[in-house]
Amino acid sequence: MRLDRPPTLVEAVTDTLRREILKGNFLPGTALTEIELSKSMDISRGTAREALLHLNQENLVEIIPHRGAFVAQLSQKKVEEIYTLRSLLEPYAVRLSMQRNAFDPDYLDEMRNLVRRMGELEQAGDYQRTIEEDIRFHEMSCERCGHDLLIDVLRNLQSLTLMFILTTKLYRSDMVSDEVSHQAIFDGIANGDPFLAEEIVRKHINDAGTSLVKRMEEIGHLHDNLEAQE
Repeated sequence: MRLDRPPTLVEAVTDTLRREILKGNFLPGTALTEIELSKSMDISRGTAREALLHLNQENLVEIIPHRGAFVAQLSQKKVEEIYTLRSLLEPYAVRLSMQRNAFDPDYLDEMRNLVRRMGELEQAGDYQRTIEEDIRFHEMSCERCGHDLLIDVLRNLQSLTLMFILTTKLYRSDMVSDEVSHQAIFDGIANGDPFLAEEIVRKHINDAGTSLVKRMEEIGHLHDNLEAQE
């Protein structure tokens, strides 16, 4: 018998703040003060502090000594590190999964439905749930690879991957829709060629990474030019 335990107050606050960050309501760099959170959410400062510590462990919040907590902001260097590492690990995990015949018809149906939901959520402008479905799709493409250490590393990267995806939304750097790009991955897996699927996944990750870096550079140059004119 499974007992569903209700979330603690700290867990509820953490979940709420996580959702607000993923919705883009708290933009990267936004200060999250214990006093303001305790007032707006009618909680103690201690509860707010614990929730921020949890989000810090998830890499969604950065805590700077003597300054406070801020919504995490990915630098260009960090973006490059995330996508280049993922482009090595995830494609390999997909190939291993396919070589183990891990994608049975029911599993493929679930992945196909994830792609469809991503399209619907993207059309509705629901960034939070689009990102959640995106993360789940990538999890499913890798989690049956049979390589426990590889899965552990990918899970440790997950929160940074989440911030990466959120950053692509905020910078509007996606060249194609989530539905289209993930449909390509699904088609590659359904095709049954492990090496073809591996290359499709690698291209997907590299394209997203290089597009985001380019967009960050463009915006950086624009800010530099505006400051020079002042």
